Amino acid sequence: MRRLGNFPAGALIVAYGVILLFGSCTVSHPTYVTSPPKPPPPPLPVPVPRPTRAAELRGVWVSDTTKLDWDSATANLQRAGFNTIFANLASGGAALYPNSHSLPSIVGGSPDLVAHGIDLAHRRGLAVHAKQIVTFMFKAPPEFQRELIASDRVMRGPDGHPVMQAGFAWLCPSQEANRALIASSVTEMVKRYPVDGIQFDYIRFCEQPSCFCANCRREFERTIGTHVKRWPEAVLQGAYVTQFNEWRQHVINTWIEDLSARARQARPNLAVSAAVFSDLNRAREEKAQDWKLWLDRGYVDYVCTMTYTPDLRDFESKVQKEQTSAPRSKVVVGIGSWKFDRLSQLSAQITMTRQLGAPGFVLFSYDDSASRNFLPNLGASGPRF
Repeated sequence: MRRLGNFPAGALIVAYGVILLFGSCTVSHPTYVTSPPKPPPPPLPVPVPRPTRAAELRGVWVSDTTKLDWDSATANLQRAGFNTIFANLASGGAALYPNSHSLPSIVGGSPDLVAHGIDLAHRRGLAVHAKQIVTFMFKAPPEFQRELIASDRVMRGPDGHPVMQAGFAWLCPSQEANRALIASSVTEMVKRYPVDGIQFDYIRFCEQPSCFCANCRREFERTIGTHVKRWPEAVLQGAYVTQFNEWRQHVINTWIEDLSARARQARPNLAVSAAVFSDLNRAREEKAQDWKLWLDRGYVDYVCTMTYTPDLRDFESKVQKEQTSAPRSKVVVGIGSWKFDRLSQLSAQITMTRQLGAPGFVLFSYDDSASRNFLPNLGASGPRF
């Protein structure tokens, strides 16, 4: 969830509607003229919207852009008062845009629906941030995944088997070939498309115990300067647990530092963010995801926390805890709209983010039908944006 970082919260007021009226004028000419009429002036270029720090970020995540109807989505989001789309354009195993030179493209290239969609979004006042799923090989073609598993480039569990989720493997973060692969993808995306930002998602180890591949063992032993005899037991519950987790955090920290630098070099002034687990301590210990350090060192401009709970009091408590972990102005709150049964639940959590002074919110996700069904009514029935 990936600058926009300091967005003051709005207030809860009544619903509203916005109607844009486009007028036209006609020009009559005499029957006979002695010289041809002057051609009309060229239309003014449509400015690319870039929400400023003075604005509240009101966004949605899109996980599978291969199924996205950009026209319908951007129209719906515009009517509901949103201003930002975090669109997944690549994973650790596939490019969701055509003609990639970095990853296997899983969509055709004529026309380029991503380019068309970003143009539509900009014309409707929506910023688009490219989301890069870093380690998870979401939608990777089977042959590409088999190739990487065979070459031992994926995360492995304590039993030595590849870590799998929903049929997809995870890239091992310690391997230079994998880091170069994602760096190439990020650079390609931000150079090809006029995106307003880049967001890193799944920039972490899997929540299952990982990674215990041969490369991770070799690199960890090199770092501590000694051979670990009982692998992986010694790093799971033995003498090296703390050192192993610190090493894993270092692996992820240096990776996001490098990816951020490459993205900013490829497109200066790009907003850089990350989608992160809400609880900082658990994120550090279980996923090696130290997002406070990323903010402190400027690797990212802000984070979008995955604060997914349907209970309002639990949501409030989680957001307050997030805000004690890092500057409030840099913690955009992710709302799990897919967990809700009623629009009132979503409205209440949006209102809570504002009461707590969050700079904005992001809904997960537009792919979910319930979340999409809320949108037509949010502008009319929910908090005014």
